[in-house]
Amino acid sequence: MKAVTASSHPEQLLEVREVSEPIADSNEALIRVTAFSLNRGELRRAQSAVEGTRIGWDLVGVVVEPAQDGSGPGKGKRVVGFSRRMHGWAERVVLPTVDFTDIPKSVPDTDAATLPVAGLTALYALERCERLLGSNVLITGASGGVGYFACQLAKMMGARVVAQLRRSDFVQMVRETGADEVIVSTDGSGLQAQGKFRVIIDGVGGSVLSKLLLQLDDGGRAILYGVSSGPVATLGVRELFMTGDGRIEGFHLYRESQVEPAAKGLGRLLGLLEQKRLSPHVAVEGNWKEIDAVAARLMDRDFPGKAVLTI
Repeated sequence: MKAVTASSHPEQLLEVREVSEPIADSNEALIRVTAFSLNRGELRRAQSAVEGTRIGWDLVGVVVEPAQDGSGPGKGKRVVGFSRRMHGWAERVVLPTVDFTDIPKSVPDTDAATLPVAGLTALYALERCERLLGSNVLITGASGGVGYFACQLAKMMGARVVAQLRRSDFVQMVRETGADEVIVSTDGSGLQAQGKFRVIIDGVGGSVLSKLLLQLDDGGRAILYGVSSGPVATLGVRELFMTGDGRIEGFHLYRESQVEPAAKGLGRLLGLLEQKRLSPHVAVEGNWKEIDAVAARLMDRDFPGKAVLTI
């Protein structure tokens, strides 16, 4: 079968090549993949990966062979899943039944494909936090996949949402999430006027995070899931004394989905999509033969939201 791998060509990041067929364990189903969405995390892995390394977390498809142990959706079911092995961008994949779930009839493949990494990260990061109702919540990188979902989910939880992004041409898109304030800033300036934050959901890191941590409220939490602006942030320890029992916490979806299986979180997100309470922003659609060009555009931040490719 064919799958996306790290490229053997120096001028390419990714390519579609022949690989061996997957073999399912008793708790895994064989899924024929129809579409998938891209995340920067996968692409960063590909940048340093050995030629031929498989790539891909997010996928939607149809169950060809259900799990032998009887768990999970049956044959012919349309499903969305999270490939922990990063084998998701392929014609066929095997997944443990705890990592995928049925897609409601009214939800298109394109929308469902955006959920596994971006949707689950936003959902589980916010659910770590307490007392969101009426509280100030800051979402950085709000025009990205995680940030766009996080703004919407935080509003559903009753928060006052402040969204930060780097480009003014994406402001209107972010306003559509229901964010109360949208701040365009590349260095964190302009956010001080918003006061202290009960919660900071940050995928930016770097110098922006250094400034934001000074605005963490007493008892607040900063959940850090990405470093798109840089992997190092200076910590102003003296200022953090005033946050009382405020916390700075790292977030990793692999670990978090062991607390609640991806299948359950995806089911809840799909329910919100079905009810029209949650919506993705799919900026790019295409065929998986275009994978390298679309990946380059995503890494260059050429578009907001998500890219979904079909097989």
